[in-house]
Amino acid sequence: MYYHTKMRTWRTYLFIVLSLLTTLAMFLLEPISTNAGESVGIFIMIFIIAGCVLSALLAFVVFRTSEEKKGLASIALLLTLFNVSIVLYFLWVGIRLA
Repeated sequence: MYYHTKMRTWRTYLFIVLSLLTTLAMFLLEPISTNAGESVGIFIMIFIIAGCVLSALLAFVVFRTSEEKKGLASIALLLTLFNVSIVLYFLWVGIRLA
């Protein structure tokens, strides 16, 4: 009998790399923007928001695929949830203080 084996595809690796880069950009936003200027900080903020959106879409795609291993994808999902919660928190604080 032939059984389908589960494996990691490029989607899983893209998901984990994008989640890690988004988290890294969140931690390095302040040092980079103070040393390089505020215009660079705006591009990093755009990357953070785009990374959160793309990570959420990739989470949906990876977890809907049945032939995909879910170990790395689960770690990437935790990072994505962390990133999205931080972004939503700062948006909520910004709206409340405005």
